[in-house]
Amino acid sequence: MSTFDYDLLIIGGGGSAGFTAATTAMKSGAKVAMVESGRLGGLCILAGCMPSKTLLHSAAEVSRLRVDGMAAYGEIHQYTRGVVDYLATGRSEAVKTKQAKGLKVIEGRACLSGPHEVMVGGRAISAQSIVIATGSVEQVPPVPGLAESGYLDSDAFMRLEALPSSLIVLGGGTQAVELAQFSARMGLEVTVVQRSDHLISDEDPRVGQLIAESLEADGATVLTGTELKQVRRQDGRVTAEFEQGGRARSVTAEALLLSLGRVANTEGLGLAEAGVELGPKGQVVVDRHMRSSLAGIFAAGDVTGGPMVVNLAIQQGKAAGYNASHDQPEEVEDQVLPRAIFSDPQFARVGLNHAEAHAGGLDFIEASEDLGEMAVARTYPRPVKGFLTLRALRRGGRLIGAELVAPEASLMIHDMAVALKLGGTAADIAAIPYIHPCLSEAGEFAAGRLARQVEP
Repeated sequence: MSTFDYDLLIIGGGGSAGFTAATTAMKSGAKVAMVESGRLGGLCILAGCMPSKTLLHSAAEVSRLRVDGMAAYGEIHQYTRGVVDYLATGRSEAVKTKQAKGLKVIEGRACLSGPHEVMVGGRAISAQSIVIATGSVEQVPPVPGLAESGYLDSDAFMRLEALPSSLIVLGGGTQAVELAQFSARMGLEVTVVQRSDHLISDEDPRVGQLIAESLEADGATVLTGTELKQVRRQDGRVTAEFEQGGRARSVTAEALLLSLGRVANTEGLGLAEAGVELGPKGQVVVDRHMRSSLAGIFAAGDVTGGPMVVNLAIQQGKAAGYNASHDQPEEVEDQVLPRAIFSDPQFARVGLNHAEAHAGGLDFIEASEDLGEMAVARTYPRPVKGFLTLRALRRGGRLIGAELVAPEASLMIHDMAVALKLGGTAADIAAIPYIHPCLSEAGEFAAGRLARQVEP
């Protein structure tokens, strides 16, 4: 008989990674408990993917119908909260179903007190294995005056019952550009202040340039290559002071949205004190089996510091839950991970980008297709802007990566994801007779050029 209270204990089980870990372990007959201090659902449901997409879709309708965004916001806000409540209720019901099958849910904050024990509200709970799945929090830089001036994070922004008339967006990543575009289309005066030379700084500069052009077409101002110096509030308005091109500049608005990225939510968990290795941004360092440096301790999802997307969290949750309840571990299946930014146009990619392929020492080739030059682009009433780049090994032509800017890039990227998953080549894609006319033909055209560069 086990000397532990549980076979597996999950800290932060209400999100995608933790809930998947619990479900996976229970399938093998493990006695599982989860400790959760907040509302079930995780970032995606409560303040990330789902509410932000609801806002973006609503703003697109506001723009298309040319209605007053400020006047429409009350209804949009109520609809968005309804979406969140519906999905959060669904997660709660799914947890209740697991509880009926033996899952134990413990409310409170957990702190690791050893490799097999956590403390929750003064109570010690033991488990043979523990999975850390506490997600991420907004990164707050030590900028003078920022904390005192007050700011919105994504969670607070999506709870706003009324929109400000003007908004400063600090950051140029996924969350920043999505909420900036929503705000601009709703009629706010929006200024994006980005440190790097282009938006979406980890990707091809063309991606950031096209998204910046779209934001500006919606009325936003995009300032890149900046160094934030100070934030101050006066007379109910907030001012961000920064340098750009060696010149001191400032911008003032009614509100400021802090969107400089997210970091692992590990503060107060007692991980380092227990011997769990943490990375430079507080993330739990894990191997391909989602094992931490301390035997019996696993981690999954945003808390591991990788790409903070739900499809990866689910894959990591499966691996953590399985490996925590089996003697023969399995590696996480994350080699093919499509991801997207739901701006207009959208950006999506799968596999290695140029910088990653180069850093990996691969001998590769590339080919691109400009969507705006395709015949089908002429059929759209508004100009189509975007491109597809395919990347393959020079010898043999096996595809290793693709990135795409297009109106529906999040849908179009999946044929490339399937090709990568199955070890497909440029010639394989080029041989597919794509439907004509459609933007997806970019895959056939780019692959054809890529195939002609392949060496045997």
